[in-house]
Amino acid sequence: MSETEQTEQTEQAGRAEQAEQAEQAEQAGSADRLGSGPTLLSLLTLAGDFVVPGRLAPGGADRPVSRLVVLDELEPPASQDDLLVAVGVDPHTEEAGALVRRAGEAGAAAVLFRPVETGSGNEALGAAAAEAGTAVLFRSRWTDWPTVIGILHAGLSVTPEPRIAGVPLGDLPQLAKAIALRVGGSVTIEDTAYNVLAYSPIGQDVDWVRIWTILGQKPPAHRRDDLRNAGFDRDLLRSDRVLHRKAQGEAPERLIVLVRAGDVPLGSIWVAAEGERPLDTPANREALRAAAREAVAHLLHDRARREGQDRLLLEAVRGLLDGQGSAELLAARTGLPAAERCAVLSVGAGPGGPQDVRARGRLVDAAFRHCTGRGEVSVVVPSARGVLVLLGGLAKDPARARERVGLLAGSLARELSRQLGLRVRVGVGEVQDRLDGAPESRRTAELALGGLLFGRSAPDVARVGEVADAVALLHFADALRAARQLPVETPVTRLLASTRKAEVPLVDTLGAFLDQPGEKARAAEALGVARSTYAHRLDQTVVRESGIDLDDPDARLLAQLQLLLLRRSVADEG
Repeated sequence: MSETEQTEQTEQAGRAEQAEQAEQAEQAGSADRLGSGPTLLSLLTLAGDFVVPGRLAPGGADRPVSRLVVLDELEPPASQDDLLVAVGVDPHTEEAGALVRRAGEAGAAAVLFRPVETGSGNEALGAAAAEAGTAVLFRSRWTDWPTVIGILHAGLSVTPEPRIAGVPLGDLPQLAKAIALRVGGSVTIEDTAYNVLAYSPIGQDVDWVRIWTILGQKPPAHRRDDLRNAGFDRDLLRSDRVLHRKAQGEAPERLIVLVRAGDVPLGSIWVAAEGERPLDTPANREALRAAAREAVAHLLHDRARREGQDRLLLEAVRGLLDGQGSAELLAARTGLPAAERCAVLSVGAGPGGPQDVRARGRLVDAAFRHCTGRGEVSVVVPSARGVLVLLGGLAKDPARARERVGLLAGSLARELSRQLGLRVRVGVGEVQDRLDGAPESRRTAELALGGLLFGRSAPDVARVGEVADAVALLHFADALRAARQLPVETPVTRLLASTRKAEVPLVDTLGAFLDQPGEKARAAEALGVARSTYAHRLDQTVVRESGIDLDDPDARLLAQLQLLLLRRSVADEG
């Protein structure tokens, strides 16, 4: 063995011994920290805007929190250092004050209530908290219980780790830079969907995979497909170890580790080799494992902050579209010009029934990507039927602005239908002079989409005036449905109650006759049955069992309206 080889072997053995000593020290440190879980202050810091502190007892911020307990009267009461989640308890009632006092007697660290209104009830709850010596917290208005409980549960699983020097909590760019210096490579921090959250400065070595990942804010599609086909996604989510990927072509070797808060994966850290220095060493693996533990608090805090900002933005958009928000506030948060023309598109996929909920998330993402790719200044928010797209910064000339909105609506319908495999329809709202006119544009867009979804042979894109007949019929149908029970039996209700079984339902037989202005031949063709069979069924079965007088215009009108309402109910139920 040469002297050089002996030296290299000695250095490797030394690095392995250092890594083993570091791992033993870490295990000892972890054992020393058992029982010194997160404090109320650290938990609230991680939760960000999801939780609003109400009243903290003196020194209460430093209280340890051992577990999260959802209130259940049939379960044992809260105990020492618990955080009690008071789901279903009105914070304005005497019951809430009594609960806080009981929690204080048990030594609970805090009680978390739903959002509170101002007033005497709030003051009474504060007095109870001061008396009990336990903290009172409130859930933010814009979130829900499952989300808050999930965030707090993840926060409780964060093992206390020493802070990385010079990296404020949640500052992911600084975190990436610090990890790069520690491990000796180029770092990218990604969420669980491979979206880039932060990256270290790009060095002199050209790593095109990393550069395209940073520019596109996620790895190229073919790269993600290769990882998925190789089972890398599965391996990463199941492993607590540092994974290694060998160099491939121009892409250098990489070390990857999952960042996890308890059972909740938060993201991953990718380190690419730089220069000729080997990356996959015991020391680097241990350094990356330690960095992943330290990164948990940073990623959890960043996730809470980003989700909080997204929720606040959604609430601001919804408030404006409902006619209750501030155009100036929304303009400040989104960059939508308050003094320029705007319009709203109402986008729906499928028939508009409950089964479309599964596709709504994909619809939001696809609509946002499409509008952004066309350079539109827009905000996309979920709606009851699909999504609403608020467009701002439109042309000063009304005709040009109207044309631009119509072209975008057409391209949205075509592209989203292709991507989602569903028929996508777009109601086009009328262009407004200023952003504060968005509620009126939203109203006309929703009416137009309702007409598109209700019409039998409607196009995929329309303004409200282009589907006025369907919109008016929908209005009548909704009014009839609001009337609920009719005081008498009608021919249609008799047909619905009929137990006779036929190849074509009797109401469809009647409906075809009414839809084809009394022409039995065309009605038979529409149902796909023989003309003689149809005529016999209509004259001998439908008329006899329903009692309808097909020559009476009032009877035909009532039947048409009831069948319209029936069709509307079926569409709503999916």
